[in-house]
Formats: sequence, C-alpha cells, structure tokens
Amino acid sequence: MKRTILTICLILSIFLNSSAQTLTKKEQKSLARIKTHVNYLASDQLQGRGTGSAGEKLSADYISQQFKKNKLTPRGDEGAYIQKFSIVTLRMAKDSCSLVVNGLSFFLFKDFYPLSFSNNRNEAKGLLVNVGYGISAPELEYDNYKDKEVKGNIVIVDVSTPDSQQAHSRFINYLSLESRVKTAEKMGASGLIFINSGPSKDNPKGELSKNIKPSSIPVFFVTDYRRLDLNNPAITASMKSAILSISSTGHNVIAYKNNKAKNTVVIGAHHDHLGMGEIKGSREEGSNAIHNGADDNASGTSALIELSKQLKKRPFKKFNYLYIAFSAEEMGLLGSKHFIENPSIDLKEVTCMINMDMVGRLKETLIINGTGTSPQWEAVINELRKDSSAIHKIKTTESGIGSSDHTTFYLAGIPSLHFFTGQHDEYHKPSDDIETLNLNGEVKVMGKITQLIKEIPAEKMEYRKTKDEDMKTSFKVTLGIMPDYTYDSEGVRIDGVKEGKPASKAGLKKGDIIINMGGNKISDIDTYMKVLTKYDKGLKIDLIYLREGITYTTEIQF
Repeated sequence: MKRTILTICLILSIFLNSSAQTLTKKEQKSLARIKTHVNYLASDQLQGRGTGSAGEKLSADYISQQFKKNKLTPRGDEGAYIQKFSIVTLRMAKDSCSLVVNGLSFFLFKDFYPLSFSNNRNEAKGLLVNVGYGISAPELEYDNYKDKEVKGNIVIVDVSTPDSQQAHSRFINYLSLESRVKTAEKMGASGLIFINSGPSKDNPKGELSKNIKPSSIPVFFVTDYRRLDLNNPAITASMKSAILSISSTGHNVIAYKNNKAKNTVVIGAHHDHLGMGEIKGSREEGSNAIHNGADDNASGTSALIELSKQLKKRPFKKFNYLYIAFSAEEMGLLGSKHFIENPSIDLKEVTCMINMDMVGRLKETLIINGTGTSPQWEAVINELRKDSSAIHKIKTTESGIGSSDHTTFYLAGIPSLHFFTGQHDEYHKPSDDIETLNLNGEVKVMGKITQLIKEIPAEKMEYRKTKDEDMKTSFKVTLGIMPDYTYDSEGVRIDGVKEGKPASKAGLKKGDIIINMGGNKISDIDTYMKVLTKYDKGLKIDLIYLREGITYTTEIQF
C-alpha cells in the first residue's frame, strides 16, 4: 500500500543505510529480482496474504511459479508444489452448549462458558468430584486424585495453585490448564469444570482459541464456584459441549533441489501475513486496512525465492536443498507444524534449518537466533564475523525457541537458525510497506546466508537442546513495549510503546533504555523477561531508565 506520508527521519535513515551498502553488479541483478518479488507479494492485490484468503493463495501460486522457473522439483501434495492443510478460523460456543447441576440449569456466558480444550458435540453425566487443584505429581508426593472416584464422573478443578505461587512454584510443570485437562482425561473423567477460588489468579479466557487442540471431554469454567456446593459428595451434573468450528485451507509451498548429497538443508520463510487486520496480532486492530507485511514477511519470502536460484551453482552442491514457504505462521506456526507432521522428505536426512523472517530492515546489526541448537554453529558464525565489510555487527542468541518457524524444526530435533534484522514501529501495522525496506541490506543478508551455507560441515550437524527449552515462563503482566533486539549494550532499549499500557502511562518513549525494575538489574532482554514473571497485576514498582544519557526513575503500575 503506497503511503503518501513517511517521516523524514525514516526516509533519511533508509537512504543512508542503502547508500552505505553498495552492491556489486551481481548483487544488483539479485536486488532487481528481489524488488520484483516484494513489489508483488506486498501489493494491495494480495490483500495482506491472510491464511486461507484469496490473497494467500495468489501468494502461494506466485512462489510455485518462481520455484518452477528455477527448475526445482515439487514436493507438495500429489506432485505439486503446494501442500494444503486445514486451519480453524473460528471457534465459538453454540446456544445448545449446556450445564445442569442437580437439576438447575446454568446460563451460558453468565454462569459458565466452555474453554478451548472442550471437545465438540460431547456430553458428560455423573457425580461432581472435587479434586482440588487437579494435580497428580507422585515424585513430589502430591496427588489430588488419590482415593477419589473419578472414572466416569465430572471433576472440579481449581485453577489456583497449592502453594499460591506461579513462576516459582514447585508445581510449575503441572500448573497449565492443558496439563490439568490431560490428567483428568488420564484418570478417566467424563468432563471437567474449572473454578477459581484464588483472588490472585485470573479467570481463564472465554474466547475459544483457534490453535489449541481440543481434548476428548467437555471442559467448562464456572464463574461462581459457590453454586456447586463443593462439600456435598452427592451432587450430579450433566455437561453438553456444542462448539461451532469453521475451517479454511492454508498453503505451504515446497520445492526440492536434489544434488545427490548425503544431507539436506531446509531453507524456509513464511509467506502469510495479517490480511485486513482480522487475524489476531495486528497492532492497529479494527483499522480494516490492508496489512501488506513487506518486511513481515515478503522480505523473507523474496529471499527464499532468490536463494533457490543462487544455490544451484557448484559451490553449494555438497547439500540437497528443501525450500519451504510456510503459511499460517501468524496463527501459531501452523504451516511448519503441519509440515513436520507430514514431511515430504525423510527428516533424518536434514542436517539443519535456516529460517528468514523479517530480513528487510537492516541498519547495521544482523541478528541470528538459535546458535545454541548445535555446538558447530559457533565456528560457522565466527567465520561470518571475519568479513564486516557488508554488515558491521552480528548479534547472536542461543535459544531455539522463538516466534517463527525455526522453532518447529528445533523442537523436532533439528539444528535451526533464524535470520532477522530487528523489530520496528511498522511491525504488524498497515504501514509495513515496501517504502520502508532496505533491500540493499537484504541482499547483504543473503550474502551472509550463502557464506554460512559454505561453512556448514558436510557431515550431519549435531543437535543440542538450548537452555530455555524446558523453561515455562508465565507472564501475568506486560509493560507494553517493543524491545530493540539489535541493541547489545547494558539494559533493554525500547523500540516502540503501545498506547494505554503501563509503559505508555508512565511516560516511557521509544529510545529509552530500561536498566532496573523493582530493584532488579536489567542487563538484557533475557533478564527483563525473567523479572517480569515476578509481578502480578495491580502491583506498583519503581522503574529506572536512561533517556539521552540521563537517569530517570518512574513508577509503573501493572
């Protein structure tokens, strides 16, 4: 979407960055092709490429045509480039969803509501059995189900915790609602009713998630637990789960280059975006404007297409290549999850995965996430650092867990990297348009990727779990900031502030650097997130930050 108004600072910044990254003749040809791809993928014609939309299908068809032009073998469904998968676009409770306790009917949305784990068209009848917090943890010598007649009956589970803790509870691995639902299923319960007796714990959301897989039993939340008479062992109940589900189709695009090598490198980028803002995640909800997603992720998709052309040359033939343009990344990595569950090659042959998501806004720092997923990445990345003529800084993070499709491959036991040029204020807004991109910089990023592929060892890479794989971080509060992921000095620099959130109300601005929260030193993004887990809604803390080199203190209320 063409914007008639762009800030002078943004235009000047892009001009300076672009002019600083001069291109060779070969790179200029690559730039011209990338511009062609981005101009189409981020055009109004594709209406924001929302998964399941006509625009997303146009995007998939365009990528298929480019893969065919580059003489790659289709690896989608039935000899085609496209791999289809179903996605749930809407889940909502129907009027026939019901709860009756001792003959008394409860009113939907007033007295109770189904949760995302609730099965559809399923009915449960039986005694109400109070199982406390619904935790069975023999290794902790704690079991709420001990000596309870659960099989065939409806269990009542309190969403609170036994030790009144959340992030630091010794029961942390058992506190998710999903875990408690699975325990109830395992114990043979016919249904589950959640209640909340703890004032410090929020009620579960009534909005039905499109991404959570339903269980085999109805799962409800009752707003006033006192109506259930928890101390009466003879109460009977019936539950009927009636949920309307509407599905559509997502389109991954998959192509293969067989160099008859022993190992395969997967190169991926998601091609979907937020449509007209109807998909959850827009930072301008209700705007009814096209979210073209030029950086997110027409930039990565155009790089994927260009790499599929470049990597056919002799220096790269020590690997086979599988190119995947994922859909439904914005809906929870659904396209990459579908591929991992339905792979079109033997995943045992995959030595690593390289993901490109938001690679079109290079300033001076390239971020590479996931370097801890193999002990061999360190030597490879060190080789990239030796040549700083194109990109001045490379910042790395070890974690294999992130909000893009490399996460899915990492969790499947595959060393995975995510190339990223940083957050910006246009992220998930209609203003993420081609005018804001630094495509010269994107060409330089691609140069680093091709250099990296040359440095990857020919033998299959060793997989390694990263430190935070088993860390279940529970955020009860948010500051409402967008961190600057390219910042590599002490503290967390703010790249954007969301209106109406605690940071905005306290007067924090873009460019401020948070150095202390509630007496806890903030050295980087990791410590920032860990400190956030300590706080509850309503709490007030002092926050210390730097603005233009001067230290300020403000009060934050969550």
